[in-house]
Amino acid sequence: MSTESSELAELHWLFDMLQHIDVGLVVLDSQYQVSLWNGFMENHSGKSSTTAKGKSLFELFPDINADWLKKKVDTVLALNTPIYIAWEQRPYVFKFKPYRSITGTSEHMYQNVVLRPITDVRGNVSHVCVVVYDVTPVAMNKLSLVEANRKLDQMSKTDGLTDLNNRANLDRALGMIFSSYTKNKGTHCLVMADIDHFKKVNDTYGHPVGDEVLKDVAKILGGSSRRGDFVGRFGGEEFAILLPNTGKEGAFKYCEKIRETIAKRDIKTAQGSINITISLGVCELSDAEKDVSAWLSKADDALYRAKSEGRNKTCTA
Repeated sequence: MSTESSELAELHWLFDMLQHIDVGLVVLDSQYQVSLWNGFMENHSGKSSTTAKGKSLFELFPDINADWLKKKVDTVLALNTPIYIAWEQRPYVFKFKPYRSITGTSEHMYQNVVLRPITDVRGNVSHVCVVVYDVTPVAMNKLSLVEANRKLDQMSKTDGLTDLNNRANLDRALGMIFSSYTKNKGTHCLVMADIDHFKKVNDTYGHPVGDEVLKDVAKILGGSSRRGDFVGRFGGEEFAILLPNTGKEGAFKYCEKIRETIAKRDIKTAQGSINITISLGVCELSDAEKDVSAWLSKADDALYRAKSEGRNKTCTA
């Protein structure tokens, strides 16, 4: 075989490889017009190389952020240095649909993209090669892991029945507020709330209905909270509400609003509508409370005073 024939064969192999490699290749000139468009790009865009060649990339893909990508291309041309775009920074440059079975839960192909300078025979940078890697499986696995960790973290802080903060998370919040108070003082209140005659609800209607009541009350408590408030399930039918930067007068008004809302509410359950009431105790943190336990104890004392005075009431320590 002659040298010329050998070179032609190698060129054919190279071109065939570029066309069938499982990576997107687009070569752009300084005017952002397409000079090369391989099979990967054809298959995923639905645009043939004949259609794409000589066209502006932004005409072919009007949804691309032109200003952003032009700056990237211009930087590669000017500095003769590659630029890497990871999917964590920008999920994709070309909005393609994924095609692998493992990526079925993704709406689009996640991509790592590299912009590489191409020099002419004189060594001048004349074109930029855009290399597109499909990293959807890697991205989906990482995103799934992040989401799983987020859910586990949420579960570790949340009461499974009511979706309020759990006791462990409540203890952490109380500790943080108490520590802040010992250093900077401030005005903070703790509210303990308890559903009146809840045992009777369970005995009369059964525990599943009791759970429905707990969830409904938790929804009211959570919905009534303000930014910065902390609502948690303390245990059983008892709840705790931490009101930072709130004095006892403000806390009392807050509690009365909740108490009246619950007293007027018809709770819909599988056994029909149920009416309940709630008692609340308020304690404003002061120097008299030497630790979190003392603060909890005083709020609890105020709660049980409300219980002993007839229930459906708010009392202040």
